Amino acid sequence: MSPIVHSGIALLGWQKSTGQENKHVKTLLVFLLVSNLPDIDFLFFLVIGKKAFAIHQYYTHNVFFTAVFTLLFFPLLKQKRERIGLYMVAFSHLLLDLITMDGATPFGFRLFYPLSEKLYYFGIFPNLHKKTMEEVFSFHNLWVLAFETAVCLLPVLFYYRKEFGLYLKQKEFWR
Repeated sequence: MSPIVHSGIALLGWQKSTGQENKHVKTLLVFLLVSNLPDIDFLFFLVIGKKAFAIHQYYTHNVFFTAVFTLLFFPLLKQKRERIGLYMVAFSHLLLDLITMDGATPFGFRLFYPLSEKLYYFGIFPNLHKKTMEEVFSFHNLWVLAFETAVCLLPVLFYYRKEFGLYLKQKEFWR
């Protein structure tokens, strides 16, 4: 899935697990960052190109990476409920990617790496093409992003539109 879907889940997790006193841009950014953290391996593609697919989802899309790196963000959150919400958002990344079609070999990812090399994959939803820069900026990807926005992000934004609008207007949100 794209960062749009993972960010939509982050917004939902932030809204549901963060207390009113902690509804500010800092906690929202923590949720957004953690929800997209496993895709940090995509940055390697941008830097070193096709060779990066040898490590695509190898080290970052597993339970161990997700648990350890989410734990590193705990000091930024004050409440137990927020921390549980952050873990749920982090692990949702793995679950969402499990049900997304994977166009890059190896198909799937090592969910329990380094304990197991077994690949898991239940592709249902369309994936983003990202083998070349031309594919990254293709019509197919535009369609996938539009689909994901309509299905995952817009419903969250619509449902919480009043709350999100109020947050954006409050000075406390921005500090």
